[in-house]
Amino acid sequence: MGTLEKLASSYERNPVIRGLIQLIPFGIGSGIDVTLVTTIQNIRADRVKTFFDQLEVNDAELSPELLKSEDFLHCYFATVNAALNTKRREKIRLFAQLLSSAVFTNLFDHSDEYEEYLSILDELTFRELMILNILHRYEEATPFNQNENDLQRANRFWEQFIGEVETELQIPRNEIDSLLTRLNRTGCYETFTGTYLDYTGGKGKLTPLYYRLKSLVERVD
Repeated sequence: MGTLEKLASSYERNPVIRGLIQLIPFGIGSGIDVTLVTTIQNIRADRVKTFFDQLEVNDAELSPELLKSEDFLHCYFATVNAALNTKRREKIRLFAQLLSSAVFTNLFDHSDEYEEYLSILDELTFRELMILNILHRYEEATPFNQNENDLQRANRFWEQFIGEVETELQIPRNEIDSLLTRLNRTGCYETFTGTYLDYTGGKGKLTPLYYRLKSLVERVD
């Protein structure tokens, strides 16, 4: 029994997932050493299983009609390809969450929008996702005071936030500002600019795009 057949047999109670697995191209060039081929196939099989295990846990409403939808299949192939190229199992599960949300919200009917979210998630490293998640916890725990702006609120927790990033993620403090600045490229984080009184730079906030992406990768029904 081949790799795909073994995987598909794990989901005998879900014919749609079995069908989706069988669509995945597992072929590897014939000129590669047999041992290397086996290693690569095992890595891919493990990543695919992580992806589909999460999809099954989400209980996404994968109807047979989806297999006839060009928009869904386009989103599906793009998502599986991203998962196959991802080492961290935690991030692979996020890809499955995103596809599940597309099913629940018909987001694949707007495949360009889905691709944008997928591209952002794919581009974010797991360490960057953790930084954003830590900042989210601080923002959620620090509601605005009356007449307070974004920077003033951030000033109240910023040193604690930086300290936690340094400790939890083992990132040298002198590298954190650069990593945060780099996050601007994703649209999930925005560095404060302007002429705030006594502002020396380096601080920022999460954006509506981040919160939308977060809601999609956390949605299960």
